[in-house]
Amino acid sequence: LLFSSEGTNSIDGMSYDRESNTLTLNNYKSSTTVIATNMMGDDFKINLVGDNEIGSIDSYGDAWGGSINISGNGSLVINADKSDDYGIAFFAEGTNSVLSVADTCNVTIYSGSKAVVYTSDNLTNKPIKDNGTLKENVTYNVSHPLEISRLCARYYECDPYTTNIVYKNETDNTSLYYIKELTYIEPAKVTYTLYKLTTKKAMGDVYYADKVGEYDNIPAGYTKTTLDNPISYYESDSGSGGTSQVIINTATNEKYVSAYVYENKTSYYRICKLLEKLGVDERSNDELWLIDYDNPVATYNPVVESDNLPDGYKYDGTEIEGLYNVECVADKLTFTAKSSSDNTTDNSKGDTTNNPSDNTTDTPADEKPSTPESSTTNTVVDVSDGSTTIKADEIRKIIEDNKVNDVVIKSNNDVTFTFAKGTMSEVSQVAIYDFSTAITSDIKEAGDMPADVTEDIFVSKIVYNYSGVLPATASIKLNVGKAYAGQTLYYSQLLDDGTIISMMSAVVDNDGYMTVEQDHCSTYLITKQQITSSSSDISLPGTSVENITEAAGNTVETPQTGDMTHIYWAGYLLVLSLMGIGFTILMAGKLKKEQ
Repeated sequence: LLFSSEGTNSIDGMSYDRESNTLTLNNYKSSTTVIATNMMGDDFKINLVGDNEIGSIDSYGDAWGGSINISGNGSLVINADKSDDYGIAFFAEGTNSVLSVADTCNVTIYSGSKAVVYTSDNLTNKPIKDNGTLKENVTYNVSHPLEISRLCARYYECDPYTTNIVYKNETDNTSLYYIKELTYIEPAKVTYTLYKLTTKKAMGDVYYADKVGEYDNIPAGYTKTTLDNPISYYESDSGSGGTSQVIINTATNEKYVSAYVYENKTSYYRICKLLEKLGVDERSNDELWLIDYDNPVATYNPVVESDNLPDGYKYDGTEIEGLYNVECVADKLTFTAKSSSDNTTDNSKGDTTNNPSDNTTDTPADEKPSTPESSTTNTVVDVSDGSTTIKADEIRKIIEDNKVNDVVIKSNNDVTFTFAKGTMSEVSQVAIYDFSTAITSDIKEAGDMPADVTEDIFVSKIVYNYSGVLPATASIKLNVGKAYAGQTLYYSQLLDDGTIISMMSAVVDNDGYMTVEQDHCSTYLITKQQITSSSSDISLPGTSVENITEAAGNTVETPQTGDMTHIYWAGYLLVLSLMGIGFTILMAGKLKKEQ
Protein backbone atom coordinates (compact mmCIF):
# COMPACT_ATOMS: atom_id res chain seq x y z
CA LEU A 1 0.00 0.00 0.00
CA LEU A 2 1.40 3.40 -1.00
CA PHE A 3 0.10 6.85 -0.18
CA SER A 4 1.85 10.02 -1.22
CA SER A 5 0.99 13.55 -2.23
CA GLU A 6 0.44 12.23 -5.76
CA GLY A 7 -2.09 9.52 -5.02
CA THR A 8 -2.98 6.32 -3.19
CA ASN A 9 -4.05 2.74 -3.85
CA SER A 10 -5.46 -0.14 -1.81
CA ILE A 11 -4.66 -3.77 -1.04
CA ASP A 12 -6.72 -6.59 0.41
CA GLY A 13 -7.70 -5.68 3.96
CA MET A 14 -6.14 -2.23 3.92
CA SER A 15 -7.16 1.11 2.40
CA TYR A 16 -6.47 4.81 2.94
CA ASP A 17 -8.91 7.74 2.83
CA ARG A 18 -7.14 11.00 2.08
CA GLU A 19 -9.97 13.32 3.15
CA SER A 20 -10.16 11.98 6.70
CA ASN A 21 -6.47 10.99 6.88
CA THR A 22 -7.53 7.48 7.93
CA LEU A 23 -5.94 4.10 7.23
CA THR A 24 -8.54 1.33 7.61
CA LEU A 25 -7.55 -2.24 8.52
CA ASN A 26 -10.34 -4.68 7.67
CA ASN A 27 -9.51 -8.18 8.94
CA TYR A 28 -5.92 -7.64 7.82
CA LYS A 29 -3.55 -10.22 9.29
CA SER A 30 0.19 -10.36 8.65
CA SER A 31 2.63 -10.61 11.55
CA THR A 32 5.51 -9.48 9.30
CA THR A 33 3.92 -6.25 8.05
CA VAL A 34 5.43 -2.96 9.21
CA ILE A 35 3.44 0.24 8.79
CA ALA A 36 5.83 3.16 8.22
CA THR A 37 4.35 6.67 8.28
CA ASN A 38 6.15 9.86 7.34
CA MET A 39 4.86 13.38 8.11
CA MET A 40 1.21 12.29 8.20
CA GLY A 41 0.25 14.89 10.83
CA ASP A 42 -1.09 14.44 14.34
CA ASP A 43 -4.60 13.71 13.01
CA PHE A 44 -3.57 10.45 11.31
CA LYS A 45 -5.92 7.62 12.30
CA ILE A 46 -5.92 3.84 12.03
CA ASN A 47 -9.53 2.58 11.89
CA LEU A 48 -10.04 -1.05 12.96
CA VAL A 49 -12.71 -3.27 11.41
CA GLY A 50 -12.75 -6.91 12.48
CA ASP A 51 -9.66 -8.68 13.83
CA ASN A 52 -6.26 -7.46 12.63
CA GLU A 53 -2.56 -8.19 13.20
CA ILE A 54 0.66 -6.47 12.08
CA GLY A 55 4.35 -6.59 12.99
CA SER A 56 5.05 -3.02 14.12
CA ILE A 57 4.56 0.69 13.40
CA ASP A 58 7.29 3.25 12.67
CA SER A 59 6.25 6.91 12.62
CA TYR A 60 8.37 9.86 11.44
CA GLY A 61 7.07 13.29 12.53
CA ASP A 62 9.34 15.93 10.95
CA ALA A 63 7.43 19.23 11.27
CA TRP A 64 3.89 17.99 10.56
CA GLY A 65 3.64 15.56 13.47
CA GLY A 66 3.60 11.79 13.76
CA SER A 67 0.88 10.85 16.26
CA ILE A 68 -0.97 7.53 15.86
CA ASN A 69 -4.68 7.55 16.76
CA ILE A 70 -6.21 4.04 16.76
CA SER A 71 -10.00 3.85 16.65
CA GLY A 72 -12.93 1.82 15.33
CA ASN A 73 -14.83 -1.21 16.68
CA GLY A 74 -12.33 -3.93 15.79
CA SER A 75 -9.14 -5.29 17.32
CA LEU A 76 -5.42 -5.10 16.56
CA VAL A 77 -2.44 -7.15 17.73
CA ILE A 78 1.06 -5.70 17.20
CA ASN A 79 4.42 -7.53 17.43
CA ALA A 80 2.95 -10.78 18.78
CA ASP A 81 6.12 -12.71 17.93
CA LYS A 82 8.25 -9.97 19.57
CA SER A 83 10.60 -9.98 16.58
CA ASP A 84 10.96 -6.19 16.33
CA ASP A 85 12.86 -3.98 18.77
CA TYR A 86 9.66 -2.07 19.56
CA GLY A 87 5.96 -2.53 18.95
CA ILE A 88 5.62 1.14 18.02
CA ALA A 89 8.46 3.61 17.43
CA PHE A 90 7.98 7.38 17.12
CA PHE A 91 10.89 9.19 15.47
CA ALA A 92 9.30 12.49 16.40
CA GLU A 93 11.98 14.77 14.92
CA GLY A 94 11.00 17.68 17.15
CA THR A 95 7.23 17.11 17.18
CA ASN A 96 4.73 16.12 19.88
CA SER A 97 4.01 12.57 18.67
CA VAL A 98 1.84 10.32 20.86
CA LEU A 99 -0.13 7.07 20.76
CA SER A 100 -3.85 7.34 21.51
CA VAL A 101 -6.28 4.38 21.50
CA ALA A 102 -10.04 5.01 21.48
CA ASP A 103 -12.20 3.25 24.07
CA THR A 104 -14.19 1.49 21.32
CA CYS A 105 -11.50 -0.97 20.19
CA ASN A 106 -9.22 -3.67 21.59
CA VAL A 107 -5.48 -3.24 20.99
CA THR A 108 -2.62 -5.38 22.29
CA ILE A 109 0.98 -4.27 21.71
CA TYR A 110 3.78 -6.66 22.68
CA SER A 111 7.21 -5.49 23.76
CA GLY A 112 10.15 -6.16 21.50
CA SER A 113 13.72 -6.77 22.56
CA LYS A 114 14.06 -3.17 23.84
CA ALA A 115 10.66 -1.70 24.75
CA VAL A 116 6.99 -1.81 23.90
CA VAL A 117 6.91 1.82 22.69
CA TYR A 118 9.91 4.02 21.94
CA THR A 119 10.29 7.65 20.92
CA SER A 120 13.21 9.92 20.06
CA ASP A 121 13.48 13.72 19.80
CA ASN A 122 9.93 14.11 21.10
CA LEU A 123 8.50 17.24 22.68
CA THR A 124 6.68 15.09 25.26
CA ASN A 125 8.09 12.58 27.73
CA LYS A 126 4.76 10.68 27.88
CA PRO A 127 4.15 9.33 24.36
CA ILE A 128 1.23 7.09 25.47
CA LYS A 129 -2.13 8.77 26.06
CA ASP A 130 -4.35 6.60 28.26
CA ASN A 131 -8.05 7.12 27.59
CA GLY A 132 -9.02 4.93 30.52
CA THR A 133 -8.67 1.52 28.84
CA LEU A 134 -4.98 0.69 29.39
CA LYS A 135 -4.60 -2.25 31.80
CA GLU A 136 -0.83 -2.30 32.48
CA ASN A 137 1.42 0.02 34.43
CA VAL A 138 4.14 1.47 32.21
CA THR A 139 7.68 2.45 33.23
CA TYR A 140 9.03 5.45 31.33
CA ASN A 141 12.83 5.52 30.95
CA VAL A 142 13.46 9.13 29.94
CA SER A 143 16.64 10.72 28.61
CA HIS A 144 17.51 13.72 26.47
CA PRO A 145 18.99 13.55 22.96
CA LEU A 146 22.46 14.94 22.43
CA GLU A 147 23.43 17.93 20.37
CA ILE A 148 26.55 16.13 19.17
CA SER A 149 29.78 18.13 19.13
CA ARG A 150 31.39 18.67 15.77
CA LEU A 151 34.68 19.78 14.32
CA CYS A 152 36.18 19.98 10.86
CA ALA A 153 38.36 16.93 10.18
CA ARG A 154 41.13 17.07 7.58
CA TYR A 155 43.28 14.39 6.03
CA TYR A 156 45.41 14.19 2.90
CA GLU A 157 45.22 11.12 0.66
CA CYS A 158 47.54 12.36 -2.12
CA ASP A 159 51.25 13.07 -2.04
CA PRO A 160 52.19 16.61 -0.97
CA TYR A 161 53.09 19.33 -3.46
CA THR A 162 56.78 20.21 -3.87
CA THR A 163 58.47 23.49 -4.79
CA ASN A 164 61.77 25.29 -4.47
CA ILE A 165 60.21 28.69 -5.21
CA VAL A 166 59.09 30.49 -2.06
CA TYR A 167 58.59 34.08 -0.96
CA LYS A 168 59.81 36.15 1.96
CA ASN A 169 58.09 39.16 3.45
CA GLU A 170 60.11 42.29 4.03
CA THR A 171 58.57 42.70 7.50
CA ASP A 172 58.90 39.01 8.46
CA ASN A 173 62.20 37.69 7.17
CA THR A 174 62.06 34.50 9.26
CA SER A 175 58.93 33.05 7.66
CA LEU A 176 58.47 31.45 4.27
CA TYR A 177 55.46 31.96 2.02
CA TYR A 178 54.12 30.31 -1.10
CA ILE A 179 52.06 31.97 -3.84
CA LYS A 180 49.84 29.89 -6.13
CA GLU A 181 48.94 31.45 -9.47
CA LEU A 182 45.72 30.32 -11.19
CA THR A 183 44.66 31.39 -14.69
CA TYR A 184 40.96 31.26 -15.58
CA ILE A 185 39.72 31.22 -19.18
CA GLU A 186 36.03 31.97 -18.56
CA PRO A 187 35.95 34.63 -17.31
CA ALA A 188 39.51 35.53 -18.17
CA LYS A 189 41.42 36.41 -15.02
CA VAL A 190 44.46 35.51 -12.93
CA THR A 191 44.38 35.04 -9.15
CA TYR A 192 47.21 34.78 -6.64
CA THR A 193 46.64 32.81 -3.43
CA LEU A 194 49.12 33.54 -0.64
CA TYR A 195 50.00 30.82 1.88
CA LYS A 196 52.22 31.00 4.95
CA LEU A 197 54.39 27.87 5.30
CA THR A 198 54.22 26.61 8.88
CA THR A 199 55.44 23.47 10.60
CA LYS A 200 53.17 20.95 12.32
CA LYS A 201 54.50 18.21 14.55
CA ALA A 202 52.08 15.66 13.10
CA MET A 203 53.24 16.43 9.54
CA GLY A 204 56.94 15.92 10.14
CA ASP A 205 59.04 17.44 7.35
CA VAL A 206 55.99 18.42 5.29
CA TYR A 207 54.96 22.07 5.63
CA TYR A 208 51.39 23.17 6.26
CA ALA A 209 50.53 25.98 3.83
CA ASP A 210 48.07 28.14 5.77
CA LYS A 211 46.01 30.31 3.44
CA VAL A 212 46.43 34.05 4.03
CA GLY A 213 44.27 35.40 1.19
CA GLU A 214 43.49 35.54 -2.51
CA TYR A 215 44.50 38.54 -4.61
CA ASP A 216 44.35 39.91 -8.15
CA ASN A 217 48.08 40.68 -8.03
CA ILE A 218 51.08 39.46 -6.07
CA PRO A 219 50.87 41.33 -2.75
CA ALA A 220 53.42 44.07 -2.23
CA GLY A 221 56.38 43.39 0.03
CA TYR A 222 56.97 39.76 -0.99
CA THR A 223 60.21 38.74 -2.68
CA LYS A 224 60.68 35.50 -4.62
CA THR A 225 63.43 33.19 -3.35
CA THR A 226 64.80 29.98 -4.86
CA LEU A 227 65.77 27.30 -2.34
CA ASP A 228 68.69 24.94 -2.83
CA ASN A 229 66.48 21.96 -2.00
CA PRO A 230 62.74 21.67 -2.73
CA ILE A 231 60.25 21.50 0.11
CA SER A 232 56.96 19.59 0.39
CA TYR A 233 53.67 21.09 1.58
CA TYR A 234 49.91 20.57 1.91
CA GLU A 235 47.51 23.47 1.35
CA SER A 236 45.06 24.40 4.11
CA ASP A 237 42.16 24.75 1.64
CA SER A 238 42.67 21.38 -0.03
CA GLY A 239 42.62 17.81 1.22
CA SER A 240 39.71 15.59 2.22
CA GLY A 241 37.28 15.50 5.09
CA GLY A 242 34.69 17.88 6.46
CA THR A 243 32.44 18.50 9.43
CA SER A 244 32.53 15.39 11.63
CA GLN A 245 30.95 14.19 14.86
CA VAL A 246 33.12 13.99 17.98
CA ILE A 247 33.32 10.63 19.77
CA ILE A 248 34.75 9.94 23.24
CA ASN A 249 36.57 6.86 24.51
CA THR A 250 34.67 6.18 27.74
CA ALA A 251 37.72 4.66 29.45
CA THR A 252 40.23 7.41 28.67
CA ASN A 253 37.95 10.39 27.80
CA GLU A 254 40.14 10.90 24.73
CA LYS A 255 38.32 12.53 21.83
CA TYR A 256 38.11 11.12 18.31
CA VAL A 257 36.07 11.91 15.20
CA SER A 258 33.75 9.91 13.00
CA ALA A 259 34.92 9.81 9.36
CA TYR A 260 32.73 8.54 6.52
CA VAL A 261 34.14 5.90 4.15
CA TYR A 262 32.81 4.55 0.86
CA GLU A 263 34.83 1.75 -0.68
CA ASN A 264 34.06 -1.44 -2.58
CA LYS A 265 30.43 -0.26 -2.94
CA THR A 266 30.07 -0.30 0.86
CA SER A 267 29.75 2.61 3.27
CA TYR A 268 30.77 2.71 6.92
CA TYR A 269 32.43 5.01 9.45
CA ARG A 270 35.91 5.10 10.93
CA ILE A 271 36.71 6.35 14.41
CA CYS A 272 39.90 8.34 13.86
CA LYS A 273 42.44 9.84 16.23
CA LEU A 274 42.94 13.60 16.40
CA LEU A 275 46.56 14.32 15.50
CA GLU A 276 46.93 18.09 15.71
CA LYS A 277 44.83 21.24 15.59
CA LEU A 278 45.45 23.13 12.36
CA GLY A 279 43.36 26.21 13.09
CA VAL A 280 39.76 27.22 12.33
CA ASP A 281 37.92 26.25 9.16
CA GLU A 282 37.17 29.44 7.22
CA ARG A 283 33.80 28.16 5.96
CA SER A 284 32.18 26.47 8.97
CA ASN A 285 34.13 28.35 11.67
CA ASP A 286 34.66 24.99 13.40
CA GLU A 287 38.00 23.91 14.83
CA LEU A 288 40.10 22.33 12.07
CA TRP A 289 42.01 19.17 13.03
CA LEU A 290 44.37 16.84 11.22
CA ILE A 291 43.17 13.26 11.76
CA ASP A 292 44.74 9.82 11.36
CA TYR A 293 42.36 8.62 8.64
CA ASP A 294 44.42 5.62 7.52
CA ASN A 295 44.70 4.04 10.98
CA PRO A 296 41.22 4.02 12.57
CA VAL A 297 40.86 2.74 16.12
CA ALA A 298 37.45 1.21 15.27
CA THR A 299 34.70 1.15 12.62
CA TYR A 300 30.89 1.12 12.82
CA ASN A 301 27.64 1.44 10.84
CA PRO A 302 25.18 3.83 12.56
CA VAL A 303 21.41 3.78 12.02
CA VAL A 304 18.65 6.00 13.37
CA GLU A 305 17.23 3.45 15.79
CA SER A 306 20.55 2.98 17.59
CA ASP A 307 23.78 4.92 17.98
CA ASN A 308 25.49 1.61 17.28
CA LEU A 309 28.93 2.84 18.31
CA PRO A 310 31.47 0.17 19.22
CA ASP A 311 31.69 -0.79 22.89
CA GLY A 312 33.68 1.74 24.88
CA TYR A 313 32.72 4.79 22.79
CA LYS A 314 30.02 7.44 23.05
CA TYR A 315 29.15 10.68 21.30
CA ASP A 316 30.39 13.94 22.82
CA GLY A 317 27.77 16.64 23.14
CA THR A 318 25.27 18.60 25.18
CA GLU A 319 21.85 17.29 26.15
CA ILE A 320 18.88 19.05 24.53
CA GLU A 321 16.66 19.77 27.53
CA GLY A 322 13.51 20.46 25.51
CA LEU A 323 13.46 17.10 23.70
CA TYR A 324 13.02 13.58 25.04
CA ASN A 325 14.03 10.04 24.18
CA VAL A 326 11.70 7.63 25.97
CA GLU A 327 11.58 3.86 26.33
CA CYS A 328 8.14 2.72 27.52
CA VAL A 329 8.78 -0.55 29.34
CA ALA A 330 6.11 -3.23 29.89
CA ASP A 331 5.69 -6.81 28.72
CA LYS A 332 2.72 -5.63 26.69
CA LEU A 333 0.10 -2.90 26.49
CA THR A 334 -3.54 -3.99 26.57
CA PHE A 335 -6.23 -1.48 25.64
CA THR A 336 -9.67 -3.01 26.27
CA ALA A 337 -12.81 -1.48 24.78
CA LYS A 338 -15.47 -0.30 27.19
CA SER A 339 -18.70 -2.30 27.17
CA SER A 340 -21.99 -0.91 25.86
CA SER A 341 -23.06 -0.31 29.45
CA ASP A 342 -20.31 2.30 29.62
CA ASN A 343 -22.32 4.40 27.12
CA THR A 344 -19.57 4.28 24.52
CA THR A 345 -20.42 5.00 20.92
CA ASP A 346 -19.17 3.71 17.60
CA ASN A 347 -16.33 5.90 16.37
CA SER A 348 -15.32 3.99 13.30
CA LYS A 349 -14.10 7.12 11.58
CA GLY A 350 -11.49 7.77 14.22
CA ASP A 351 -11.01 9.10 17.70
CA THR A 352 -11.15 12.79 16.96
CA THR A 353 -11.66 13.82 20.58
CA ASN A 354 -8.15 12.72 21.49
CA ASN A 355 -6.40 14.27 18.51
CA PRO A 356 -3.86 16.94 19.43
CA SER A 357 -4.66 18.66 16.14
CA ASP A 358 -8.47 18.55 16.48
CA ASN A 359 -8.85 21.24 19.12
CA THR A 360 -10.07 23.78 16.59
CA THR A 361 -11.84 22.90 13.34
CA ASP A 362 -11.82 19.83 11.13
CA THR A 363 -9.53 19.95 8.13
CA PRO A 364 -8.74 17.45 5.40
CA ALA A 365 -5.81 15.19 6.23
CA ASP A 366 -3.54 16.58 3.55
CA GLU A 367 -4.23 20.19 4.44
CA LYS A 368 -1.15 21.66 6.13
CA PRO A 369 -0.91 24.95 8.02
CA SER A 370 -2.11 27.81 5.84
CA THR A 371 0.38 30.00 4.05
CA PRO A 372 0.13 33.54 2.68
CA GLU A 373 -0.97 34.15 -0.88
CA SER A 374 1.63 33.31 -3.49
CA SER A 375 3.89 36.09 -4.57
CA THR A 376 5.00 36.73 -8.13
CA THR A 377 8.54 37.50 -6.99
CA ASN A 378 11.35 35.20 -5.98
CA THR A 379 13.21 35.30 -2.70
CA VAL A 380 16.84 35.95 -3.67
CA VAL A 381 19.65 35.29 -1.19
CA ASP A 382 22.99 36.58 -2.45
CA VAL A 383 25.99 35.10 -0.63
CA SER A 384 28.38 35.39 -3.55
CA ASP A 385 30.39 38.34 -2.24
CA GLY A 386 31.00 37.31 1.35
CA SER A 387 30.36 34.38 3.64
CA THR A 388 28.61 31.61 1.71
CA THR A 389 27.24 30.00 4.86
CA ILE A 390 23.69 30.38 6.14
CA LYS A 391 22.92 29.54 9.77
CA ALA A 392 19.99 27.33 10.77
CA ASP A 393 17.91 30.22 12.17
CA GLU A 394 18.38 32.12 8.91
CA ILE A 395 17.44 29.09 6.80
CA ARG A 396 14.20 28.81 8.80
CA LYS A 397 13.24 32.31 7.66
CA ILE A 398 14.09 31.37 4.08
CA ILE A 399 11.95 28.23 4.40
CA GLU A 400 9.04 30.42 5.51
CA ASP A 401 9.52 32.59 2.41
CA ASN A 402 9.65 29.43 0.31
CA LYS A 403 6.03 28.70 1.20
CA VAL A 404 5.00 31.48 -1.21
CA ASN A 405 8.10 32.08 -3.34
CA ASP A 406 10.78 30.26 -5.23
CA VAL A 407 14.07 30.69 -3.37
CA VAL A 408 17.21 31.55 -5.36
CA ILE A 409 20.57 31.37 -3.58
CA LYS A 410 23.44 33.01 -5.45
CA SER A 411 26.81 31.62 -4.43
CA ASN A 412 30.42 32.03 -5.46
CA ASN A 413 31.79 30.89 -8.84
CA ASP A 414 28.58 32.15 -10.52
CA VAL A 415 26.58 29.21 -9.15
CA THR A 416 22.89 29.57 -8.25
CA PHE A 417 20.63 27.18 -6.35
CA THR A 418 16.89 27.48 -7.04
CA PHE A 419 14.35 25.77 -4.76
CA ALA A 420 10.80 25.61 -6.08
CA LYS A 421 8.02 27.18 -4.02
CA GLY A 422 6.78 25.05 -1.15
CA THR A 423 9.50 22.39 -1.30
CA MET A 424 12.05 23.43 1.34
CA SER A 425 12.34 21.97 4.83
CA GLU A 426 15.01 22.13 7.53
CA VAL A 427 17.62 19.37 7.50
CA SER A 428 17.90 17.64 10.86
CA GLN A 429 21.06 18.34 12.91
CA VAL A 430 22.53 20.80 10.38
CA ALA A 431 23.61 24.01 12.10
CA ILE A 432 25.26 25.73 9.12
CA TYR A 433 24.37 25.47 5.44
CA ASP A 434 27.41 26.16 3.26
CA PHE A 435 26.46 26.88 -0.36
CA SER A 436 29.99 27.63 -1.57
CA THR A 437 31.73 25.65 -4.28
CA ALA A 438 35.26 25.00 -5.45
CA ILE A 439 35.34 24.65 -9.24
CA THR A 440 38.39 23.56 -11.19
CA SER A 441 38.45 23.81 -14.99
CA ASP A 442 42.03 22.57 -15.41
CA ILE A 443 42.41 18.81 -15.04
CA LYS A 444 45.98 19.35 -13.86
CA GLU A 445 44.61 21.22 -10.84
CA ALA A 446 41.75 18.78 -10.18
CA GLY A 447 43.75 16.20 -8.24
CA ASP A 448 43.70 12.48 -8.94
CA MET A 449 41.17 11.54 -11.60
CA PRO A 450 39.88 8.08 -12.61
CA ALA A 451 41.47 6.72 -15.78
CA ASP A 452 38.25 7.27 -17.75
CA VAL A 453 38.46 11.03 -17.19
CA THR A 454 40.99 12.30 -19.70
CA GLU A 455 41.99 15.84 -20.59
CA ASP A 456 40.09 15.52 -23.89
CA ILE A 457 36.70 15.07 -22.20
CA PHE A 458 37.23 16.91 -18.89
CA VAL A 459 35.29 20.17 -18.50
CA SER A 460 35.32 20.88 -14.78
CA LYS A 461 35.24 19.45 -11.27
CA ILE A 462 32.73 20.89 -8.78
CA VAL A 463 33.20 20.39 -5.05
CA TYR A 464 30.15 21.47 -3.08
CA ASN A 465 31.26 22.42 0.40
CA TYR A 466 27.82 21.43 1.67
CA SER A 467 27.86 17.64 1.97
CA GLY A 468 24.58 15.83 2.47
CA VAL A 469 20.86 16.28 1.98
CA LEU A 470 19.74 19.70 0.73
CA PRO A 471 16.62 21.43 2.12
CA ALA A 472 14.86 20.33 -1.10
CA THR A 473 15.63 19.32 -4.66
CA ALA A 474 17.52 22.22 -6.22
CA SER A 475 17.97 23.37 -9.80
CA ILE A 476 21.64 24.31 -9.86
CA LYS A 477 22.89 26.63 -12.60
CA LEU A 478 26.59 26.23 -13.43
CA ASN A 479 28.72 28.48 -15.65
CA VAL A 480 30.77 26.24 -17.97
CA GLY A 481 31.56 28.97 -20.52
CA LYS A 482 30.13 30.19 -23.83
CA ALA A 483 32.55 27.94 -25.69
CA TYR A 484 30.21 25.05 -24.85
CA ALA A 485 26.98 26.81 -25.90
CA GLY A 486 24.63 24.37 -27.63
CA GLN A 487 26.68 21.33 -26.63
CA THR A 488 25.44 18.44 -24.50
CA LEU A 489 27.59 17.95 -21.39
CA TYR A 490 27.43 15.14 -18.85
CA TYR A 491 27.16 15.47 -15.09
CA SER A 492 28.47 12.69 -12.84
CA GLN A 493 29.16 12.15 -9.17
CA LEU A 494 32.75 11.38 -8.14
CA LEU A 495 33.02 9.27 -4.99
CA ASP A 496 36.04 9.31 -2.68
CA ASP A 497 37.24 5.94 -3.98
CA GLY A 498 37.19 7.14 -7.61
CA THR A 499 33.88 5.54 -8.51
CA ILE A 500 31.91 7.61 -11.03
CA ILE A 501 28.10 7.56 -11.04
CA SER A 502 26.49 9.02 -14.15
CA MET A 503 23.75 11.47 -13.14
CA MET A 504 22.34 13.35 -16.13
CA SER A 505 23.10 15.32 -19.27
CA ALA A 506 22.18 18.91 -20.11
CA VAL A 507 22.46 21.24 -23.09
CA VAL A 508 24.47 24.39 -22.43
CA ASP A 509 22.49 27.57 -23.12
CA ASN A 510 23.69 30.48 -25.26
CA ASP A 511 25.17 32.24 -22.23
CA GLY A 512 27.33 29.25 -21.29
CA TYR A 513 25.23 27.84 -18.44
CA MET A 514 24.07 24.29 -17.82
CA THR A 515 21.37 23.44 -15.27
CA VAL A 516 21.30 20.25 -13.18
CA GLU A 517 18.93 18.99 -10.51
CA GLN A 518 19.85 17.22 -7.28
CA ASP A 519 18.79 16.91 -3.65
CA HIS A 520 22.24 16.05 -2.21
CA CYS A 521 25.67 17.59 -2.55
CA SER A 522 29.20 16.18 -2.65
CA THR A 523 31.74 16.14 -5.53
CA TYR A 524 30.80 16.10 -9.22
CA LEU A 525 32.37 16.13 -12.68
CA ILE A 526 31.27 17.74 -15.95
CA THR A 527 32.54 15.96 -19.05
CA LYS A 528 32.04 16.09 -22.82
CA GLN A 529 31.26 12.38 -22.95
CA GLN A 530 29.15 10.17 -20.73
CA ILE A 531 31.24 7.98 -18.45
CA THR A 532 29.68 4.59 -17.84
CA SER A 533 32.53 2.18 -17.15
CA SER A 534 32.93 3.32 -13.54
CA SER A 535 29.27 3.59 -12.61
CA SER A 536 28.04 1.50 -9.67
CA ASP A 537 24.74 -0.30 -9.20
CA ILE A 538 23.09 -0.77 -5.82
CA SER A 539 20.38 -3.40 -5.49
CA LEU A 540 18.25 -4.69 -2.64
CA PRO A 541 19.52 -7.95 -1.13
CA GLY A 542 18.66 -10.88 -3.39
CA THR A 543 16.65 -8.71 -5.79
CA SER A 544 17.54 -7.16 -9.10
CA VAL A 545 16.88 -3.50 -9.81
CA GLU A 546 14.73 -4.58 -12.75
CA ASN A 547 12.48 -6.67 -10.51
CA ILE A 548 12.03 -3.83 -8.05
CA THR A 549 11.10 -1.46 -10.87
CA GLU A 550 8.50 -3.85 -12.25
CA ALA A 551 6.93 -4.63 -8.88
CA ALA A 552 6.66 -1.08 -7.59
CA GLY A 553 5.82 0.64 -10.85
CA ASN A 554 8.48 3.26 -10.22
CA THR A 555 12.06 3.72 -11.31
CA VAL A 556 14.56 2.69 -8.64
CA GLU A 557 17.64 4.86 -8.90
CA THR A 558 21.12 4.39 -7.56
CA PRO A 559 21.69 6.75 -4.59
CA GLN A 560 23.16 9.92 -5.99
CA THR A 561 25.67 10.87 -3.32
CA GLY A 562 28.03 9.38 -0.82
CA ASP A 563 26.80 11.67 1.92
CA MET A 564 25.86 9.33 4.80
CA THR A 565 22.24 8.78 3.73
CA HIS A 566 21.45 5.23 2.71
CA ILE A 567 18.37 3.07 3.26
CA TYR A 568 18.41 -0.67 3.86
CA TRP A 569 15.47 -3.02 3.46
CA ALA A 570 14.86 -6.78 3.85
CA GLY A 571 12.01 -8.33 1.89
CA TYR A 572 10.68 -4.99 0.70
CA LEU A 573 7.01 -4.75 -0.34
CA LEU A 574 6.50 -1.12 -1.34
CA VAL A 575 8.40 2.18 -1.54
CA LEU A 576 8.11 5.17 0.83
CA SER A 577 6.47 8.48 0.09
CA LEU A 578 6.90 10.91 -2.73
CA MET A 579 7.41 14.57 -1.78
CA GLY A 580 8.22 13.56 1.81
CA ILE A 581 4.60 12.85 2.83
CA GLY A 582 3.12 9.38 3.08
CA PHE A 583 3.30 5.93 4.53
CA THR A 584 4.51 2.52 3.53
CA ILE A 585 3.69 -1.05 4.40
CA LEU A 586 6.82 -3.21 4.67
CA MET A 587 6.97 -6.99 4.87
CA ALA A 588 9.49 -8.83 7.04
CA GLY A 589 11.71 -5.84 7.36
CA LYS A 590 12.25 -2.60 9.16
CA LEU A 591 12.95 0.77 7.60
CA LYS A 592 16.21 2.17 8.86
CA LYS A 593 17.76 5.51 8.02
CA GLU A 594 21.46 6.11 8.51
CA GLN A 595 22.53 9.03 10.65
